Amino acid sequence: MTQNAKNPAQKLTKIDYLTVVFSPNEVARCRFDAKLAFGNGDFSSYKEAYNAMLCAEMFANNPTDDFTNDTKTSLVATDDLDVDVSETVIFNSDYYYNELFDSNLAGSSKYRQYNSIKEIPEDERKHFLKNVVRKTKRYKALTSLIEGDISKFMHLLNTEVATAADRLTSDTLSWSYRDNSGGMFTYEKSATLYRHDINSGVIAWGANNGGVMISFSGTGCAGLDIPKLHAMLKKMPNVKITRLDIAYDDYEGNRTVLDYFQNLEEGGFCKTNQAPSFSFIQTGELKKLTDLQQAEFKKKHGWQKRYDCVANGGNTLYVGSRKNGKMARMYEKGKQMESESQPNWVRAELELRSIDRVISLDALLNTDAVFAAAYPAFAFIAVERLEIRTTSRQRQNNGALIAERLERYCVQSYGKYLNFLRHIKELSDIEIINRLTKGLNPWDIPDSINKACITPPNQMELTT
Repeated sequence: MTQNAKNPAQKLTKIDYLTVVFSPNEVARCRFDAKLAFGNGDFSSYKEAYNAMLCAEMFANNPTDDFTNDTKTSLVATDDLDVDVSETVIFNSDYYYNELFDSNLAGSSKYRQYNSIKEIPEDERKHFLKNVVRKTKRYKALTSLIEGDISKFMHLLNTEVATAADRLTSDTLSWSYRDNSGGMFTYEKSATLYRHDINSGVIAWGANNGGVMISFSGTGCAGLDIPKLHAMLKKMPNVKITRLDIAYDDYEGNRTVLDYFQNLEEGGFCKTNQAPSFSFIQTGELKKLTDLQQAEFKKKHGWQKRYDCVANGGNTLYVGSRKNGKMARMYEKGKQMESESQPNWVRAELELRSIDRVISLDALLNTDAVFAAAYPAFAFIAVERLEIRTTSRQRQNNGALIAERLERYCVQSYGKYLNFLRHIKELSDIEIINRLTKGLNPWDIPDSINKACITPPNQMELTT
């Protein structure tokens, strides 16, 4: 479902928080190759595979030593935001993955006592590998490409995406950013995003995480021309929304938080047979009871009550879980803001994250439809529906992984019983196995392993 960007209908909801990630095509290619290598079992983790891709030969180049020569890298940032890609990259590396790290041990004062990277303790090894990878020209070249895309993004943000009131003038820019001293969210670098010198979001980037993350807070979203932002994101490569918050403001308080709580009890937040979790919070102040009130309460209930909890600070209802990628918040915004003109103001928010779901770019133009489709309790917002469905995780078709998981379950469930058979009943290992496998044929194995190991026309290896 799409909406005419030139003539958008009057909306009841608005975007209150937005996070997008994107990366140049060169970085996306490294990530794709890393997934293939990890899937083939060449590396023990995706991160290790990705580091290997950063150190491997993938561009046409002339070999030199990355760590002994100060060879300059010539590059032009890709024009990704206009789709047309123009780049010249000279990247040089003669090292294979393991040789690359082993050869740098001698040059490190902290790690030179080790003969191989395998001898370095695991926690320190990750730090060492990260530092070595950041020395490669590939890493520096990709980081430069990413920073070039950030510059182009900021230019378009000021000239195209900013609202008419915030648009670029002859002497000032609406949007700017200032570098932070460190990274953020595991990205190597980060910066604070400002709109008219007001903190309006964050930017984090680095080749280590494969791209850029830009988050707009509520203040930042207020300065965005959403249809133009949508049009720009459509042109960008490898872009996706990782967080989208949609807010509905009821300034008159026609639907209170207690009304939403009643909707919860009526099943208004249940879309499947699995009911969501919830949290209901009341804030207020303590009001001291008179001596007469204290005496009457003690006489009736048998214990001394000195204060009464007056919930006059506002109610908040949370439904769902952030870790599952979908959560609703309903709270008394008027009391939070101590508003005198709108004391009954109630806000309902929907928070979506890209956890087991793909948030369509078209959701930016159809916030009412997304909000209404999220829960039956929100259906009053609009007739149209834009469902952000969850995607089921595909099981890895690998017999070795399934066998490892079943072994883990067996240890948890029957480890103590097997220990009892061996040490209390003093049965030998053969006797225990024969007792537990009595009546089974050699080919009687779990169906999950049997299905995973048979991949026509070839049969997969059970062992790694």
